[in-house]
Amino acid sequence: MHENLIRDIEKIIEDIVPYYGCYLVGAVFFPARKNTGAILRVYVDTDGGVDISALSEISKELSMILDVKDIIKFKYTLEVSSPGINRVLLKFNDYKKFIGKRVKIALKNKIEGRINLIGEITDTSGEDENPGVTIFDEIENKPRTVGFYDIKKGNLLVV
Repeated sequence: MHENLIRDIEKIIEDIVPYYGCYLVGAVFFPARKNTGAILRVYVDTDGGVDISALSEISKELSMILDVKDIIKFKYTLEVSSPGINRVLLKFNDYKKFIGKRVKIALKNKIEGRINLIGEITDTSGEDENPGVTIFDEIENKPRTVGFYDIKKGNLLVV
């Protein structure tokens, strides 16, 4: 929906977060409730986990820059957070990074009657043209490959 805008925002964030020892996980717009505008949720992390003071400082700096650049032409609320224990997987590289980890994937459309898949990421393929993610489906007890662009949402599962 806002792919180009997200890319522009992520470029700004990628310039900011290294100063706080962090890296960008991703940014996503979520619809808000009752005419409050959208929510721009920005996920940042470090290899050892990000602390609350870094999140606060990144939020202040990013808010100021977005206000000055005025690239978001609608009402929104900025949220900056860590991806959390059930880390959100936003980019194809996230799936590559977490091969061997257990995930829950929500699909945009049903595939063989299924909208959710749970299992371990076993492989990724087709990075440039037609990226795919293969998981070992715990329900059907077999590997299943889905197109990256067919994924609505993915999360690591800790348990």
